[in-house]
Amino acid sequence: MTDAEKELAQVKKDEASMRSQMSSNSATLPGLQLPVTQDLQTNLEKFKKGFINYLQIKLDTDKEELKLWDCGNIKASEFPEKIPVEEPRYHLFNYQHDFEGESIWKIVFIYSCPGYSNPKVPVKQRMMYSSTKSCFLDSLAKMDIDIAGKREISEGDEVKEVEIYEMIHPRNTLLELTLLNPRRL
Repeated sequence: MTDAEKELAQVKKDEASMRSQMSSNSATLPGLQLPVTQDLQTNLEKFKKGFINYLQIKLDTDKEELKLWDCGNIKASEFPEKIPVEEPRYHLFNYQHDFEGESIWKIVFIYSCPGYSNPKVPVKQRMMYSSTKSCFLDSLAKMDIDIAGKREISEGDEVKEVEIYEMIHPRNTLLELTLLNPRRL
């Protein structure tokens, strides 16, 4: 490699580094990274290995940590019943379903937070959940927990089995419209 080629390679490397720094220094602030309890860490590992298919995570605002609130094996039809009415939560659900003739498992992340009409949810709690969400999702990715779908809801009725399925396998409405209304030549 000539000196000119080495210099050109270094310039390209520096430009790429600057572009990545610029894109990471966007107009948003970084999220809030909170520690997780040992119980939650243990159950995240069980979840990852497939021993359980559901985790409900609570943010303890006093201790400023994420902790396990509920876990186990549930059916998709039971998921709406797990959504608390008066407190926010994070939910991980490893959804087993059939897709194109194959039985598969896909993980969905649900952030449930009661609507603003519910005065029982303090503003601090809402803000901490929303500020912690992206860092928590990053931590899951580092643990090789691959999230196939994400959704924010205010009540359990918003996330029935059909919605979970469509979160993972969105319908191609453009294709459906094309098939219903083909262009005429």
